[in-house]
Amino acid sequence: MSRSSLEAAVPPNAEILLDTSVVLAYLNASEAASPAATVVIDDFVRTGRNRATISVVSVAETLVRPFAAGAAAVRIVDAFLLHFPNLTVSSIDYAIAREAARLRAQTSLKTPDALIIATALSAGIPIVVANDAKWASVIADAAPIVTLCHLDVHVPL
Repeated sequence: MSRSSLEAAVPPNAEILLDTSVVLAYLNASEAASPAATVVIDDFVRTGRNRATISVVSVAETLVRPFAAGAAAVRIVDAFLLHFPNLTVSSIDYAIAREAARLRAQTSLKTPDALIIATALSAGIPIVVANDAKWASVIADAAPIVTLCHLDVHVPL
């Protein structure tokens, strides 16, 4: 996705929810989606152009490799997740779990994906940034009040 496409898909001051795939692409810096993820996280979130939320589910998914790598890697990722400017971690409550159940019943999403999308719905976050192509139809059908910004990796930044 080009920078101008990202800027159009994520308007200034719009709150966004970051999927795990975006966080991992940012932290790994070697994935095809890493350049687009870096624009979103460094240029949009870090600067305050957009506030971002991640689900606590993304915390669990993001910390798997660091725990396998060792304590130093865990400290680096913990610091990012806990202290990155304009980034909030959202816990799962009853409303989010209930919304995730509805999404799963309607779309057959796996529980982690349903919880992440339900976090956006429950918090009224209008844009979900992800790198999962199958989410487009799920969001269109089951969560039409949310817009998906898919980090299409076919167009260089």
